[in-house]
Amino acid sequence: MRIALVAALAGLALLPALPARQAAAQGTPPPRAEAPGPARASADTTRPKPPVDETQAEIENQKKELESLGKELDERRAKSQQLRGRERNLLGELKEKEVQLSLTIKYLGALERRRRIVSSDLGTATTELARTAVQLEGDRGRLSWRLREIYKRGRSRDLEYLLSARTFPDLVNRTYFLAKVAREDRNQMMLTQAHRTQVQDTKARLEERQRELDRLKRETERQRRSQKELALERRQLLSEIRSERKSNEQAAAELERASKRIQALIGELEKRRLAQERGAPGGVLPLYGDFSKNRGRLPWPVTGKLVGNFGLMKNTRFGTATYNSGIDIAAKFGTPIAAVSKARVDLVTWLDGYGKCVILNHGGGFYTLYAHASEILVAVGREVAAGEVIGKVGDTGSTVGTALHFEIRQGKTALNPLDWFR
Repeated sequence: MRIALVAALAGLALLPALPARQAAAQGTPPPRAEAPGPARASADTTRPKPPVDETQAEIENQKKELESLGKELDERRAKSQQLRGRERNLLGELKEKEVQLSLTIKYLGALERRRRIVSSDLGTATTELARTAVQLEGDRGRLSWRLREIYKRGRSRDLEYLLSARTFPDLVNRTYFLAKVAREDRNQMMLTQAHRTQVQDTKARLEERQRELDRLKRETERQRRSQKELALERRQLLSEIRSERKSNEQAAAELERASKRIQALIGELEKRRLAQERGAPGGVLPLYGDFSKNRGRLPWPVTGKLVGNFGLMKNTRFGTATYNSGIDIAAKFGTPIAAVSKARVDLVTWLDGYGKCVILNHGGGFYTLYAHASEILVAVGREVAAGEVIGKVGDTGSTVGTALHFEIRQGKTALNPLDWFR
C-alpha cells in the first residue's frame, strides 16, 4: 500500500502528514492528522470550488451584442454602397449617413462597455492567479515534507506498525489510522493537481483577455475614424443642400414628398381609429377627450427659438418657396420634448426629411408629430400624460440644424400650431 503511495507522490512531487501513531499505539482514538505549515485538505475540499462569477455571463452577452451591432453596421454600409450610382436622393443620403452614424456611436458604446468588463476580468484573473499560485506553493511544500517522511521511515514501517499491535482493538485502531493518513495523502494530491490546473487555466484566461483588449483597442480606433468620416460627409451634404440652388430645390421637393407621406400615414392611423370606434374586432379602445377645446391653451413642446413658420416659406437666397406643414423650434441638443396633451403613441419611426419622429393620437381625429429627435423615449401603444417627456431634441433628418419640427393635424389636414399655443 505504501509503495503505491510513494510512486504516486513521486509523480506530483510533494506533502506533510501527521505523525500521531503513538496515540494509536496507546489505544486512544486516532487524532486528526496535522502537518507543519498550512492546514491540510479534508475529504470534502479535494478540489477548490470556483467562485460563482456573473462576469463571464456578462462578457458572453456583450459579445453577442457586439456581434449583432457589427453585423447590422456592415449590412448598412453594404446597402449604402449599393445605392451609390442610382438616382440621387439627398434626404435619403442624409438619412443613411445619420443611421450609420447613430449605429457607429452605439457600437462604440458597446465596445467601451466590453473593454471595461474585460479589463475588470483581467484584474480579477490576475488576483486569482496570485492567490492560487500561493496555494499551489503551499501544497508542494506539504507534499515534499510528506515524501521525505515516507522515505525516512522506510517502506516496511507500516507493516511493522500493524504487527506490533497487542490487541485486536489496537489492530483495528491502527488500521483505521493508516487508512485515514492514506486518504489525507490522496486528498492532498488531488487538491494540488486541482490548484495546478486552475493556475494553468487562469494563465490562459489572462492571455485571452489581453489579446481581446488589444483587438478592442484596434476596433475602437477604426470605428472612431469611421465616425469622423461619416460626420464630415454629413456636414458636407448639409452644406451642399444649403448653398447650392439645385440641391436646395431638390431637397425642398423631397421634403414636400415626405410631408405627403406623413399625411398618408396619419390617414391610415385615422382609418384605424374610426374602425376601432365602430367596434371593429381586435381594435384598441379609443382615446376619449375633446382636443379641439385645447385651442389657444396648449403648452409648447420645447422652449426655444422659432426658426420655421407654418405655411409657405421663402428661401431669400434662391427665391424658392416650400410648404411647411408645421413649425420648427431651435433648441439645445438633448432638450426634453414634452407631449402637449394626453395621448396614445401611434407611431415611432425614422422618415426621410423628418429623422427620428413620433406621432401621438389625441382622440377625435387629432394628432401631433414631433420630429428631428435625437432620441425617442416612448413605444407604440403607450399612453402618455400632458407634459410627459417623450424624446429629446436632435438634428436627425434636419436641414436647419438642431431643432424640433412640430405639427398638429386634424385627420390629414395640417393646422397652424401657433394658433393652439397659449
